[in-house]
Amino acid sequence: GALAADRAGGRYRFRPPTVPVKSEVGAGDSFLGAALFALAEGRPLDQAVRLAVAAAAAAVTTEATELARKDDILGLYAAVEPA
Repeated sequence: GALAADRAGGRYRFRPPTVPVKSEVGAGDSFLGAALFALAEGRPLDQAVRLAVAAAAAAVTTEATELARKDDILGLYAAVEPA
């Protein structure tokens, strides 16, 4: 999961969906990449963190150094729950 806060006092905490874990390689990179992508697009912090959690969850479902797929990330986005 993830916890984020902004200067305006907003606090966001998200719980990842349960997924089959094949490899933890790249989960952190996927998280950061998705968060930065969403923020660069102008999305609010809560949406960026939610997308990042979905990307990390999608990454762990792949073998070794395979990358998470866009469709998998978007599919998991709805399953990321506020905690």
